Amino acid sequence: MNFKYIFGALIYLSISYGQSQIFETNPGYIIVESDTSAVPIYIDGILIGHTPIKNPIPVLQGTHSISHHPPSLKDPFIQYGLIDGMKQVYVFSDDTVRVYLNTMILDKELKRVKSEYRYTNYIGIGLIFLLIWQLWIISS
Repeated sequence: MNFKYIFGALIYLSISYGQSQIFETNPGYIIVESDTSAVPIYIDGILIGHTPIKNPIPVLQGTHSISHHPPSLKDPFIQYGLIDGMKQVYVFSDDTVRVYLNTMILDKELKRVKSEYRYTNYIGIGLIFLLIWQLWIISS
């Protein structure tokens, strides 16, 4: 019987002292435009929609990365590194930032970075084989 009143009091306290607003500060907005239609738009790795996006996108104040490629699980460099073609913007509270994505340039830049990453892997594998070969020579 007492548990019922304690449980009810806890629910009442959690509702009355809970977060009353979605954002603690007023959100900023990002308007994304592109040179082609039906391009997927990712903000901070989350799919927002496909161009043209008519409504501004509400975001918290801070730095946000905007791209037309999803974060990649196969290429951790592309997931965590910044590509020159990715747009990084800082959005202030109650401010609207307009971003224009030229997908042709972004796609070329992404292909260039992927090829550089692949060559770096080949060089690393070659150096590992060279190290193993040197250790084999020394041990003989």
